[in-house]
Amino acid sequence: MDKVSTSALAKLGEIPVQQLFSVLKDYGWIRKADEGWFLTAKGEFEGGSYVNSKRYGRYIVWPSTLLDHPLFQAIESNKLLSAAALGRAEGFSGREINRMLVELGWLKPSHRGWELTEQGVKAGGQVFENQQSSLSYVLWPEDIPLRSGFKRILALCKPDAPSDGDLFAATSLELRSIDGKACKNQAHWAIAQWLYLAGLRYAMYRALPVAELLVSDFYLPQSGVYIEYWGADDHSDIISARMCRAELCKKLGFAVLDVHPEDIANLDDYLSRHLQSLGVDFY
Repeated sequence: MDKVSTSALAKLGEIPVQQLFSVLKDYGWIRKADEGWFLTAKGEFEGGSYVNSKRYGRYIVWPSTLLDHPLFQAIESNKLLSAAALGRAEGFSGREINRMLVELGWLKPSHRGWELTEQGVKAGGQVFENQQSSLSYVLWPEDIPLRSGFKRILALCKPDAPSDGDLFAATSLELRSIDGKACKNQAHWAIAQWLYLAGLRYAMYRALPVAELLVSDFYLPQSGVYIEYWGADDHSDIISARMCRAELCKKLGFAVLDVHPEDIANLDDYLSRHLQSLGVDFY
């Protein structure tokens, strides 16, 4: 009989791996100890056994036919989704979805990972622990994409969302970020959205403290970082002013992060990597 690891079994059954570990633990098939996971007598009865690997050490394997067990049918009817799975169909990363759930009031960051709020518990979120990092994260019911609150926050985070009279919606005259900032263009809107949802204080179109006529695109006061967007269609006077700001910031020792049009498509990854390298803390 073919046997597979618990992680492989979860993948075969399209079940979040930590949900499967949690269910097997709750049903008494496995138990957790400092050294890792161990089979119980019940788990051995259901076909679980050990495999020793030079690379991974000892781990539990199961018959692949276990997916037909009534326990797995019960999991199927109560399947949970990760933030990454929720975002996949909408074009967002799991990290971006978690930030939206913070804005929605369902989730909050902590030094141990992600924690549920009271509203998040009511929404059906369940907290799990990553076995490698020991950080907590949350899985959500399959019907979350149908909830009005979740649909609304997704709409607010999409640049092409139609205006419905909402305070934060884009109008024909201007683009407003989710926190109400009026943005000059689509790229500025995307950057403002990211900064706000990442929990960063920021100013837009702020004059440099030593030169009132030189106005930066974005400024992060807690870290002293300026962010400049170099638009592909910028006129020569805009480019000239931007170059003056860059030269002055370099002279004064201010940190400046340049963003270009090709960075917008992968803005979450781009800003995350570069702001981390500048020592900026965010979630």
